[in-house]
Amino acid sequence: MRKRFRILPAALCLAALWPALAADDAYRALPVKAVLFPMREAVLSSRIDGVIIRYRFAPGERFKEGEPLLELDRQERENQFKRAAAALKEGRGNLDFARKQLEDFSVLFKESLQSELEVKRKELELQIAESRFDTAEAERDNAALQLTYCTLKAPFAGRVEKILPREFETVRNGQPILSIIDDNRLLAVMHLPSADLPKIGLGDPVRLRINETGTVASGVVHEIAARADHRSETFEIKALIDNADHILTAGMSGVLQEISKDAGK
Repeated sequence: MRKRFRILPAALCLAALWPALAADDAYRALPVKAVLFPMREAVLSSRIDGVIIRYRFAPGERFKEGEPLLELDRQERENQFKRAAAALKEGRGNLDFARKQLEDFSVLFKESLQSELEVKRKELELQIAESRFDTAEAERDNAALQLTYCTLKAPFAGRVEKILPREFETVRNGQPILSIIDDNRLLAVMHLPSADLPKIGLGDPVRLRINETGTVASGVVHEIAARADHRSETFEIKALIDNADHILTAGMSGVLQEISKDAGK
């Protein structure tokens, strides 16, 4: 009886620990869900007041970096540029004339044919002409800049996600016009058990099975959260997935298959 009594506490301890160990194994066996997000996204706004003349791309269509996405009415801005350019031309003529006047009066002053007061007056007129020329030049440059704002260009390659105002509507400076995404690369966002944090490093290969396509996508760990969530006892990582063939779409989901030094082999 004593031998049985000695074995019984050990058996009881093992039996008490088994549910916890089993629960932990089951937790780790649960699939880790991954959701795909665009690598970059932006909401583009107008930098001037104007009327939308034309959108170059419809929602879902792809564009290259630097391509025009929409056009605003240019007529008013073109007129402003023409007036500014004309004012600059006139200012340049006045400046050249003021310089020539000062040169001539300086020569006459040396020959005692003109007073010092007149030379000083011509120096002042030259300063005024220079100031007006600089102002006209700045106004011309600003008018040229405003004219470029009539065309909204893509800051990166991607696709149009949503168009906000419609064509021929008036937009204001700073008003959002359309949202775009860069899905040439995708970020797979996952939450792993906090206990795995020491095992994960930036650049580690990752493999995911995408639910919608049934295919396996490969990538690398791109971001690791600076802290874990104490409530769920998980931490967030983001894996960078190449999507140059555009098979995958932001919003798709999948399951983590492997994340290790050998996952990409």
